[in-house]
Amino acid sequence: MGKIKSIFIDPPYYFEITKPADTFSYNSNFKLSAWLTFMKNRLEISRQLLNDNGILSISMSDEGAHYLKVLCDSCLGRENFVADVTWESRSSISSDGLISMNSNHILVYAKDLSNIDKDSFRLALDKESFKYDDSDGRGAYRIEPFDAPNIRKNLTYTIVNPKNGQKFLPPKGRHWRTTKENFDAALADGRIRFGQNGKSKPQLKVYYTDVRDSGKGKASSSIFHNIRLDSILWLETNTNTSATKHQRDIFGEDVFTNPKPEELIKRILELSTDKNDLVLDFFMGSATTQAVALKMERRFIGVEQMDYINTVSIPRLQKVIEGEQGGISKDVNWQGGGSFIYAELMEKNQGYLKDLQKSESIQELMEVYERMKENADIDFRLDLEKFEEEISNFNSLDERRRELIRILDKNQLYYNYANIDDENARDLISDNDYKFNESFYNKDGE
Repeated sequence: MGKIKSIFIDPPYYFEITKPADTFSYNSNFKLSAWLTFMKNRLEISRQLLNDNGILSISMSDEGAHYLKVLCDSCLGRENFVADVTWESRSSISSDGLISMNSNHILVYAKDLSNIDKDSFRLALDKESFKYDDSDGRGAYRIEPFDAPNIRKNLTYTIVNPKNGQKFLPPKGRHWRTTKENFDAALADGRIRFGQNGKSKPQLKVYYTDVRDSGKGKASSSIFHNIRLDSILWLETNTNTSATKHQRDIFGEDVFTNPKPEELIKRILELSTDKNDLVLDFFMGSATTQAVALKMERRFIGVEQMDYINTVSIPRLQKVIEGEQGGISKDVNWQGGGSFIYAELMEKNQGYLKDLQKSESIQELMEVYERMKENADIDFRLDLEKFEEEISNFNSLDERRRELIRILDKNQLYYNYANIDDENARDLISDNDYKFNESFYNKDGE
């Protein structure tokens, strides 16, 4: 407990009205009360897991953001609220509502806001990225793209390289980062370059001294106010669409609905962590958080309950280790490397639950029930004798399945580490697995 520096979660989004699920295979059609209870349990655990200067960031749609804000205030404390960040999750305009919704929320909370140093929370400088120097007395600088996602008419204009007359328009589907007036001012101030050969599209020169002296890890020049990274409006963290394309490049097909872009997670981790800090995402999904943490030299924990962990999550991390070049790879000069440990919880009642769910006849159900009576943990409130008298009254397969699932103790789906030396559990564990658990939990479960 208390060892995690940053938690990012992208939980199932709340929908009171039945509609197509917004997030992969999770149930995104909760009723409000069930969804709030689902989230409350996880928020309370998150607070325990965070260290004293830890940060929790939660991705959420408009449908659930305002309910979640009230719940977070209750569980985490209103005084620990940092920001409700709006990020541009898609660049296209949709016709599925009265107003096209192309953004989502990131609710950001501190475990204890009084422990957060304002300047250290803001983006830290990576001095090694300032690798250029024109010997003009300004010192080292780094280059950043001068174009950004989306198409905005007021930011779409022709730029002319004054040295060779070459003309440039924004790349397809993108716009320039400032107005024409601000670009001209930056060009006159020597803050624009046209590639090392003078023939490439315009790039922004960000000087180390400017960023350092701002005290905030960001350029202080007012003409570039729209690229400040402490804003609650994020327009340059890429979109779900770009993340889907990245996913397609990795797997050759769409394996996830609306995955988060690596650029979004990168910004969150830049704000809330340093190298070697521990990052947690217990809705692991397609492993975007873990992939970004690996590329940024953070330690990470991912938790997932869906079967695609073996077909999507783990294979993606393996490709990252091999040097996969999508997402933020070029930004952080990712060349591959690193490692991770993959472990599965030891099933207890979960095994019976799976058997009940896949049973195709009442006979199969009752065979599972006979095994449950021998070894499963049954709800202690159940009158077993009365239950056996009543179960035969449920004639349909689904009704009987529902009743048998109901009596399983859901708090005992898996074995706890504290049970590892119990006679019944120890007989099921190999010596290698026993030693691994001792090592993983440091022998005292911490």
